[in-house]
Amino acid sequence: MMPWLRRTVFCPWIAARNGKPYGPELASLRRELALVEDPAARRRLQTERTQAILTHAYHRSRFYRDRFDAAGFHPERFRDLADLGGVPVLDKGEIIGRQDAIRAEGFADTQLIPTATGGTTGNSFRFWYDRPCAARRDGMTVLANEAYGWRPGDPTAVVWNAHQDLPTRAADLKARLRNWLSWRHLYIDATHIDEPRLAAWCDRMASQGIEVVYGYALSIKEIAAYLQATGRRLPAVRLVVTTAEPLYPSDRELIERAFACRVRDRYGSRENGPMAQQDDEGRLRYFANSMLLEIDGAPGAPGDVLVTDFWNRAFPFIRYRIGDTAVLPPESPAGRGLPVLGSLTGRQTDFLIALDGSRVSGMTFHEAYIDEQTHVCGSDAFLQLQFRQLQRGAILVRIVPGPSFERQADEARLGRIARKILGAAMQVDFEYPRTIERTASGKYRFTVNELES
Repeated sequence: MMPWLRRTVFCPWIAARNGKPYGPELASLRRELALVEDPAARRRLQTERTQAILTHAYHRSRFYRDRFDAAGFHPERFRDLADLGGVPVLDKGEIIGRQDAIRAEGFADTQLIPTATGGTTGNSFRFWYDRPCAARRDGMTVLANEAYGWRPGDPTAVVWNAHQDLPTRAADLKARLRNWLSWRHLYIDATHIDEPRLAAWCDRMASQGIEVVYGYALSIKEIAAYLQATGRRLPAVRLVVTTAEPLYPSDRELIERAFACRVRDRYGSRENGPMAQQDDEGRLRYFANSMLLEIDGAPGAPGDVLVTDFWNRAFPFIRYRIGDTAVLPPESPAGRGLPVLGSLTGRQTDFLIALDGSRVSGMTFHEAYIDEQTHVCGSDAFLQLQFRQLQRGAILVRIVPGPSFERQADEARLGRIARKILGAAMQVDFEYPRTIERTASGKYRFTVNELES
């Protein structure tokens, strides 16, 4: 009885109280997902939704209106997805400092949910979701989980490296009760990893009967390596879903052995929510009802992923270069199912080594994008930022300055952050390249550990 209540009553009710009522969206989202499995129906739906977001952006966003006019493009001329070639690609650097111009007119602050990008592609900027968009994205997450047999209320360990997303230890009794009644999430702050922490996490997962492990791929791999090395087992775990970082074949094999269950990979972003996930054959399929994905490159070859989001009316993302590279394989006209996104190269962060020897997740350094006074995420101070460890006891911070960068103040702040995370005696140096290069495969590395390369 209690699992049914969690799934059908408590989880949707608490989401609605938080301003994201996903429950009423589920039926229409299921219909959409079934519809876009047919290639012809998918193209019609994506064409209609692309035209709708182009028209909305032109009439409601000063940034897009000026941008389209300068390119000689008008949404009235849009007839087919091939017409998107006349729309300029949106790079992250063009967003920084222009968010208020991009934000659509007519949305009161009470209708918006403020957020910020994670920073693992080199910069972090603030933006907003409108509430209907947030509800639909939460609904898509529920349905994506459902495809794996993972239902709201199943006991889940969330292994997360972005500690700003995690609830504080001081969460009040009401918050703990809501979590027990609804999602039953065990939050694991994986920003620092060492053997005592690994042992404690496994003890908690065992005692709470965790069935699903979800989170950052490299941190889950560290837990799997610990389980294998110690011979421990977590027999209740029946599914592992990795995200946020590339899942390499050798890591997948290790996780499958250690947890003795299925491992599936998911692709998502703060800007666009759940984007794609693996099917049972290991193919990454993207949610074509929610967005249009293009590859900026030759057909069938790797290129930058461009995202046109259909749902966020408050802050449109149109032909947005998200910072990853991928291949869109040629599509068979007779093929059914969600479209395949192949050879995805996700964002990548390395673990750095603290003075006490613990491994520190690169996402911990997202704190660099948080304002010390307002605690708001997203910063216009950096166009690109990278933390590079060349030797033990020292860190090199590489900066491409943004519009609000102040060298003395920002160097002092970044130094404080690095020493707080890695140890008070850590040496912190600074470098100012013209740009921070990607790897040959197109990856942007937010943190780089050359001690382990």
